[in-house]
Amino acid sequence: MFIKKLYQHNKAMCFLFVAFIILFGIINYKWGVVATPVLQYGMYSSPLYTKDTQTVYIIEADNKIINSAEISLTDRDILQIFPNNYEREKLVNGAAYVNMKKYIRYTGLVGYMSYDKYSNEVTDSVFSNWYKTKVEKIIGNKVQSLSVYKQHFVWHQNKLEPIDTITKLTYIGAYRTP
Repeated sequence: MFIKKLYQHNKAMCFLFVAFIILFGIINYKWGVVATPVLQYGMYSSPLYTKDTQTVYIIEADNKIINSAEISLTDRDILQIFPNNYEREKLVNGAAYVNMKKYIRYTGLVGYMSYDKYSNEVTDSVFSNWYKTKVEKIIGNKVQSLSVYKQHFVWHQNKLEPIDTITKLTYIGAYRTP
């Protein structure tokens, strides 16, 4: 067993390790906060139900829609997840700040917290250019124009059905490269 070997090798490190694991368990039990990624299955995900609304991003590079069925799952995730994360970043940053401030207050260090430490200053043009490079890498071609559209779907009678109209994301690809 690891702890037994650690104890034989270095008693002080063994006690620190055991104390860390116990403290981790107490924090997660008492506060419900994942303090570190130790023994947390699915810590970055949540259950997905068929009745949930699904958001689909349709990417058009040089007036041609990228067929998600023709690319790898990893590349598909890049194309689908990053626009969603960018749209939610301000909300997530604010929630992280408020949530952590609640716990930092217990340490007495709340005066040292500042909102800018919990927010990223990514502009639409920076994200758009970065996303364009990802699209270029995935499709293997230089992209002159890029458009991204969003639509929501629900699973109904064994198929996805749209629940709203398709919307163009104006912050991505609002340019054309000569």
